[in-house]
Formats: sequence, C-alpha cells, structure tokens
Amino acid sequence: MVAAGVCDEILVQVSYAIGVVEPMGIYVNTYRTAKVDLNDGEIAAKVSAIFDMRPFAIEERLKLRNPIYSETAAYGHMGRKNEVVTKTFTQPDGNSVTKEVELFTWEKLDFVDKVKAAFA
Repeated sequence: MVAAGVCDEILVQVSYAIGVVEPMGIYVNTYRTAKVDLNDGEIAAKVSAIFDMRPFAIEERLKLRNPIYSETAAYGHMGRKNEVVTKTFTQPDGNSVTKEVELFTWEKLDFVDKVKAAFA
C-alpha cells in the first residue's frame, strides 16, 4: 500500500474466527496519510477485494510451509531481503534432501501494480 503510493503509513489488522474461512473483519488505519480520496473504511474494502485473505491463500502465497523459520528467528522477520537459497536437510532415515527455498516472501512487492490499478 505504501509502495503503491496509497498512503505514507498504514496499519492493517485482520481478524478471524475459528472455523470461518473468510476474515471476520479488516481494519485499516492510514494515520491520515492517505493520498487517495477514500476514508480508511473504503480503503479496507479495497484491500479485501485485492488480497485473498483466507488463511490457506495466505499460507500458499507466502509459502509458509517451506523451511524458512531458522532465518526468520534471527534478526527479526521484517525489513529483510527476499531471496532464494538452497538448503540441504537430513531426513530421519538418513537420506539428504536439497531444496530451493524462498525466504521473506512477505517482503516482495508483487502486488504493487494490482494495488495501483485498484486505487487508480
């Protein structure tokens, strides 16, 4: 949202209920830095339309099932460089598996064009 020029600062909160696929609510606060002629509630509605906020969709888009958490455990998990690394793992049976893993997927700016188009 910031990279797309919608605002200078933003807080987005998403609330869920157990057993409910869609979020119960999306709250947006731009701290009066919005550069579009919409209030925060209207921006929240557009965010809901742009991003698939179902838990499974978030898990898939951010590749959260990949072994990324040792890197996120050190030095924080925000403001880091999105990169692909090769990791080798030893399985319980003693065999090794080598896999390319994308780290810090949430730092990508792959939705900037979609956000710009939605907010025109």
